[in-house]
Amino acid sequence: MSKIIILGAHGLLGQNLVKQFAKTLDVHGIGIEPAEQFAIDTLMQYSRCDITDASQLSDIGMDSDCVAAINAAAYTNVDGAESDSERAYLLNRDAVQNILEVIPDDVPLVHISTDYIFDGSAGPYRETDPVAPQGVYAQSKWDGEKLLLDSGQPAIIVRPNVLYGNGEKLTSSFVAWLVGELRQGHSVNIVDDQFNNPTYAKRLAEVVDLLIGEHALGAWHFGSREVVSRYTFALKIADVFELDAGLINPISTAELGQKALRPMKSGLICDKLVEKLKYPILPLRTELELLREEMYAG
Repeated sequence: MSKIIILGAHGLLGQNLVKQFAKTLDVHGIGIEPAEQFAIDTLMQYSRCDITDASQLSDIGMDSDCVAAINAAAYTNVDGAESDSERAYLLNRDAVQNILEVIPDDVPLVHISTDYIFDGSAGPYRETDPVAPQGVYAQSKWDGEKLLLDSGQPAIIVRPNVLYGNGEKLTSSFVAWLVGELRQGHSVNIVDDQFNNPTYAKRLAEVVDLLIGEHALGAWHFGSREVVSRYTFALKIADVFELDAGLINPISTAELGQKALRPMKSGLICDKLVEKLKYPILPLRTELELLREEMYAG
């Protein structure tokens, strides 16, 4: 059986990618965490590796038997990047170069990027819109994209926004956090002036599978059908999970005092995915209902 390499296999998207590809391929997962910590480790061959260390990455068996390699590893702490820019660039830019040095020339590299490469002033955005990254996180992600696009490697760039979904031991999961807070009767403050069309991780894994299968090189956007504020997103979560939406209070981004700039009017236009590959873009509520089924299956 052919194999696929998944870097960042223990992250939210990584876990969903492992489940998706384990159905048809031998999965070789790479991550920074020790082995046998996650249930999904039974679905793959796992190697512990710091991808910012080129010497460690060179020991991973990326060969011509690979259908593709998927880089789902990233430094995603947007505010943390402002004070730890070295680490952000190591993971989001330099690690891409390390991967390019060990991957065979004919093996596609799928790179998971972000809507943050746009400035968020006039979204939603198409794949061809001009980029204008704001802040360290955004710039480091765009630099990683450029490295890949300029390398000559077969490249598939996938840009989600406000990624959410189900997984084990997640350090950050907006839906799981919100559901937990509301179930405990805690009041929460959610910004009402940041707009996106959130991306469901399980369906994003399906999209990546489709793109690889179709050898669909280039940049691709994926999110839900509607662009909504974070506050509206939270209200929809409360509705689907049958929780008290009255505990959710709208606030402005300015009130949070965050270090890094956020794309305020963002979102991703997914027409290319629909027109070229016939993949359906679903309403946000439908995807949240799918997530609820996934979270409480069995």
